[in-house]
Order: sequence, then C-alpha cells, then structure tokens
Amino acid sequence: MNPVLGMDNEETRAISEDSGTVSGGGGTEQQDEKQESAQEVHMSEKEEKSQVVSDDSNIDNAVAVAALHSGNDASTTNAPPCAETDQDTKTKLAINQIPTDIHKRSTFANTYHEFPFTLGAHKAFLKDFQDRWGIGCLRHDYFSATSKIIIRRTTVLHSVFAWNVGDHVANALRIRKYHPEILIADVAAQIKKRTDSAVELAANGSWCSPDVGFAHVDAYYPGVVFDISYAQQKMAFGEFAQAYIQGSNGEIQVVVAFEIEYPAAKQAKYYVWKKKVASDGEIQAELVDEEEFQKADGTVNKDCRGIHLSLADFCPARMIPEEAKPLLNLPTCLGHDTGIHIPASELCFLLDIAVRNHQLMQTHLQTQA
Repeated sequence: MNPVLGMDNEETRAISEDSGTVSGGGGTEQQDEKQESAQEVHMSEKEEKSQVVSDDSNIDNAVAVAALHSGNDASTTNAPPCAETDQDTKTKLAINQIPTDIHKRSTFANTYHEFPFTLGAHKAFLKDFQDRWGIGCLRHDYFSATSKIIIRRTTVLHSVFAWNVGDHVANALRIRKYHPEILIADVAAQIKKRTDSAVELAANGSWCSPDVGFAHVDAYYPGVVFDISYAQQKMAFGEFAQAYIQGSNGEIQVVVAFEIEYPAAKQAKYYVWKKKVASDGEIQAELVDEEEFQKADGTVNKDCRGIHLSLADFCPARMIPEEAKPLLNLPTCLGHDTGIHIPASELCFLLDIAVRNHQLMQTHLQTQA
C-alpha cells in the first residue's frame, strides 16, 4: 500500500508505466498530475465517510435536544409524540425548587405538593430528577388516571411514627415464626418489612411510595402497606388505596392509612382498605374500617377496636400452601395468636414517642438558628 496515494503498489506501478516515467521531464509532469488526481479522489472519499458519521451524530443529538426542549416552538414539529407539555415543564421547575425551599421553611411548612403531570413526563422525571435530589426526606407518588404527581416531605414525627408502627408489626411477625403450628410459622417467616421502597404499579402506570410495606420474600408487591398523613397534607387516602390495590392487580391486599392532626390538634385516625373482587371480576379497594384512636384532647379512644391483620393479608394466595390457608384466618391456633393486632393504646403510645421526638428536633433547630 502506498501511504501517500492510498493505493496498492501494483496500481502505483501501472500509473508509472502508463506515464512513461523513464527520465523525461514530460513523463514526470504527467505522473505528478495523476498522483494529484488520485490524492484528490482519496481525500474526497474520506470526507464523504466523515460526513456520514457526522450526519448520524447530528441526528442523534437532534433527537436528544428535541426530547429535552420539546416545549419550544422551534422543536414542536419534530418533537416525539410523548413530548412534554408547557405545564410539564413548569411542574419540573417547581419540583426542582423544593429541595432549596426545604432549608428556608419551618419543619411543618409545605410538606405536601401536588402538580399536574403527564405519564410521559413522569417517566422522564424518574430518569432525570429522582437520583439528583439527594434528599432522603422527599418522596413522590404519581397517578396516571388523573395525570397528577405528588411530592411529600417527611418530618421527624412522620418518620418516627412510621418506623414505630412498622417495628410493632415486624416484632409480631417474628413471634409468629415460633408458632407451635408449623404451617403458620413457615408463612410468617417468609414475610419481611420494606421501608423507603417505591412501588411501580404496572397495571396503570402509577407510582407510589408507601411509608412502610410488608411483603412475601418472593413477591414484587407488598401485601400490606402503611401510609401516614398529617394536617398539612390532607392526602386523598381513597385515591391512594385504589391506586395501590387496583394498580397491583390485587397483589397489594391491604392499605392502612393514618391521619394525624398534629400540631393543630391531637386527634388521630386510621383507615383500612382491603381488596374486594366485584361480581364482574373487577378488583376494587373497599374501606372496611375507619376509627379515631386518639381523641382531640390526646387521650386514648377506649371504644376503638384497633387494627386487625391476618397473615393471609401479607402475601398473595398463590404463595400460601393450600393446607395453611384455613389456619391463617383464625384469630388463634393451638392457644397462640395467629393474626396481628395493633390496639388503640399502642398506637397512642407510638404516636406520643413520635411527637416528643419531633418537639426535640424543633427545639434543637431553634437553638441553632
């Protein structure tokens, strides 16, 4: 290969012979002209190849820019079908501002934010923003049916109460692992607590972030989830419950929600939704219990029955041995409790711990101000 001409040596010799390169000056001039011509052809081919690569790269870049700036008029024509709307852009800007605002406000201000958001924009949000916040106190929920995203900020009260409730249930499950009925013990041993674990509801494209969940070790969805709200949030619990149960095709079987009025009042309530299969086979969330466990004056509501859960609530029926199913719905078996009960007095005790921890944090922040 001739490094100058980019041709084989045989081709080079053929050019030399045709040009009559012996010693005459005219032959040399003809050879130079052919050499220059060959160089021009070779350079032209290289430029064409380079242009093809450059064009491909430009196409990729153009697609990326169109996806990121599809709200601009200039890119509207070439934007992908699921390009974000102007409202989506405004929502993303507002969400990005939340971490900054956290450091400027009191511990109970603006703990709940709700924005319109399309399904396509939410998918992009998961990739572009979730990992960039770096703030563990923020979580989000997305409802595809209403094209709405909710940003929730946890507080010390919220986190401690959620952890306490989850710990109470986890301790009860540990005790059931040593149940004298081996079938019950085996099922209890397979149920584990999950915290800070968001759930993508594949059936409808929604996304929820429960405060605490409990799931069978081989299940994607938790069987039971707990969510906690307080006066500033005013969460639409019914919407959450429907999203959890319907969106998981009934794999999430129980949703327990707590509504805490602190600091406006000391009243606290819980709600329990369970999976219900309608006559037409549609899976629904049915509200089966709603009670005030702590009165407005901070005392225990002695008429409250407390929360009752069976081991069958925690995992899909297909993961429970057939011979164990009738046993799991019994309140007791062989003289030992089978299900899990959280009495009102225990809920008040756990809430009191959370309130005291929250007040300690407020005092600390005030002394540091």
